[in-house]
Amino acid sequence: MNIRCGLIGFGTVGSGVYTLLQKHKDDIFKKTGITIELSKICDVRTITHNVTVPVTNRWEDIVQDDSIDVVIELIGGIEPAKTIIISALKAGKSVVTANKKLLAESGDEIFAASQHAKGALAFEAAIGGGIPCVAALRNGLVGNAIQSVVGILNGTTNYILTRMAQDGMSFEQALKLAQEKGYAEADPTFDIEGFDAAHKIALLSMLAYNVRVSMQNIYIEGITKITSLDIKYAHEMGYAIKLLGVSRLVSDKLDIRLQPVMIPFTHPLASVRNEFNAVMYNGDMTGPVTLYGKGAGSLPTASAVVSDIVAIAQKKGVKDIVYIAKDAQYLSPEARMLRYYVRLHTEDRAGILSKISGVFASYNISIASVIQKEVNAPYVPLVITTHAAKESSMHNAKKDIEQFNFVNGQVMVIPIEDFNNTGE
Repeated sequence: MNIRCGLIGFGTVGSGVYTLLQKHKDDIFKKTGITIELSKICDVRTITHNVTVPVTNRWEDIVQDDSIDVVIELIGGIEPAKTIIISALKAGKSVVTANKKLLAESGDEIFAASQHAKGALAFEAAIGGGIPCVAALRNGLVGNAIQSVVGILNGTTNYILTRMAQDGMSFEQALKLAQEKGYAEADPTFDIEGFDAAHKIALLSMLAYNVRVSMQNIYIEGITKITSLDIKYAHEMGYAIKLLGVSRLVSDKLDIRLQPVMIPFTHPLASVRNEFNAVMYNGDMTGPVTLYGKGAGSLPTASAVVSDIVAIAQKKGVKDIVYIAKDAQYLSPEARMLRYYVRLHTEDRAGILSKISGVFASYNISIASVIQKEVNAPYVPLVITTHAAKESSMHNAKKDIEQFNFVNGQVMVIPIEDFNNTGE
């Protein structure tokens, strides 16, 4: 079987797709009986790479080409990517995309267009790079009701936290190293502030629970406030700090957030280091299932693109439909119960701990442990862990404690994730 493809976007991933097909085209045919022909490339920039197929700067030249079966959209962003995808589907073509931002923010429009189209829509590369997250949900776990999705979904932030943990680097030092090694962009905001991973957990939630997820309803917090001190104290208590996407159904309400959390060393995700990602699904039939690998980069993502092309060819006439049944209903901060790590710097004098304890008590927050580190400085670090508390109560307590004149700087609050939603 011959599949003719048009590639729109010849950046990092697009050039990776070209390289992969040049190298493994024959191997793919031997394994699948499918020949993938890259018949045209579109990019508005001048392509300096030595390519052997026709190049255009008009995406319409690909979408309107009757000989092309699959359009590969790799330009990113909202527009013109959305117009390209919808136009391609209306033209009867299948579409493969790695555009997590578009699918997370305008997915319902794209998914609706794909349901009425002749061609298929595939987007494995949008979530896990080289990790087959979507295939696992659509195929391997199709007989399960998914109860939760938890994942380390961004390689840049995981690399930074790994370097801080293993080498004692500051956030700034680890970020600089990540940029030097090519794991972080010159402007790393989208990664370090959590937006990239938040788009991915939103998409996974739509697939897992068949609900429409609004980005405005996801609590998003990046890693810029994490210090090497927090990582050191977490390790002393038996925890690793990871930027985690968490999505679970609690009494038909969606608990979804993306933030730094402390997880026990004994948990599989605690050992995921450097630029690697991992996703853990919990199915009612299988229990926990963990997928691990490189979640980004030119070649891992290109691998996911090519796997989608092969899957479309193999399932010709049968489409994987993204079924969105309803809008998600969200768990409120009043209902979310978690344990917390709290770190602050205070003056070292009598009566301070009782005042802080009084604030916690006023919000019905029970203290589990208190550790005061002796240092020769005007302000000493005070580390508190709590029993299960309402998220809203913890946020209010944090604000009140920061008003004390004996507290220096901001109070750091990090949830302690226990993965069973009981808070115990």
